[in-house]
Amino acid sequence: MKESLSRRPGGALLACCAFAASLACGAVHAQQDFPSRNVTLMVGYAAGGAIDQSARLVGQALAAQWGQSVIVENRAGANGTIAAAAVASAKPDGYTLLVTATSHTLNKFVVKGLRYDVEKSFAPIALTVDVPNVLVVNAASPYQNVGQLVAAMRAKQKAFSYASQGVGGIPHLAGEIFKLRTGTDMLHVPYKGAAPGMTDLVGGVVDMSFPSPGSITAFVTAGKLRPLAVTSSQRFPHLKDVPTFAEAGIADFTIGTWHGVLAPAGTPPAIVSKINADINAIIQTPEFRDALAKQGNVAAQPVTPAQFSAKLSGELKAFEAVAAKIDLSAN
Repeated sequence: MKESLSRRPGGALLACCAFAASLACGAVHAQQDFPSRNVTLMVGYAAGGAIDQSARLVGQALAAQWGQSVIVENRAGANGTIAAAAVASAKPDGYTLLVTATSHTLNKFVVKGLRYDVEKSFAPIALTVDVPNVLVVNAASPYQNVGQLVAAMRAKQKAFSYASQGVGGIPHLAGEIFKLRTGTDMLHVPYKGAAPGMTDLVGGVVDMSFPSPGSITAFVTAGKLRPLAVTSSQRFPHLKDVPTFAEAGIADFTIGTWHGVLAPAGTPPAIVSKINADINAIIQTPEFRDALAKQGNVAAQPVTPAQFSAKLSGELKAFEAVAAKIDLSAN
C-alpha cells in the first residue's frame, strides 16, 4: 500500500501548496468569468436624482464593457437604507451591488434599528463621483447672495424651510451646520430622494436646499434655481461664478458628497478587484467625464477598495463627532 502524501517527507507542505494553488486558480477563474449573467445596481434613492443619474452612467458603461445587462433598480426611502439592507442580505457573488453616497456612513448615527452594519456588512469597491454641495434658492427668490439670505433669516421676516433627500443625508447635515454657522433657524423638510425636493423648491413650497450639483444642473440652466454658494474650499469647476461659503463670509463650512459602489460582505476579493478596475477605467474616460459634467458632477479620482474602505472609516469618526452636537434624526 502506498504511503499517503501527508505522511511522506514534505507531503504536508506539498498538499498545502497544492491547495493554495487551487485557490489561486479558482480566484483567477472567478475573476475572468465574471460576470456571466445580468448584474443589478441597487440605488436607494428616487429616479432622476444625482445618485441615480451617475449610477445609470456607470451601469451603461459596465454593460458595454462586460457584454452583460446591468440593471439599475431604484428602492428609494429611509435615506437609502432600504436598498442597503437588501444588498447586505444578498448573495455575495458580485451580481447585486449597491450604489450609494456619503449618507451611507452617516446613517449609522441617524437611523435607529439598522438591519445591517454600515462597515461590516459591505465590501467597498470603488468611488465614482466626488463633489461639494450647493446652497440653492428659487430663481424668483429676492435673495441674490448668502448675505442677503442670512440677514432675512436673522430678521425673521418669515418662517424659512429647506429640503433634503431624507433625514440624515448630507444635504440634511449641511442644512443643520448652516444653522449653526449662521445662528439662524429653519424647518427641515425631508423627501424620498433629491428630485422631488428640487420640484418643490422650484414650486416655492420650500425656500432652499443643499443638494449636490447634479441635482440642480437642469434647473439652473432653465433659470428656475439660483445657486448661492458651494461647500468646498475652492470654487466648483461647473459653477465657476458661484462663491465658496468662505468667500460668502461663512467660515469652516466644507462638506461634500461622494457616490460609490459597494458589494455584500464576503464577495470574493478577485471579483471586487475586477469591478474596481473596470469602474476605475470607466471614470477616467472622456466620455464618462463629459456625461457627468452635463449632469453637473465630477468624476472621483480612482481609488483601490482598501483606500475606499479607509475613507469610509474616516468619515464614520468625523460624523460621530458631528452627530454628538446635532440632532440629525429630528425632522
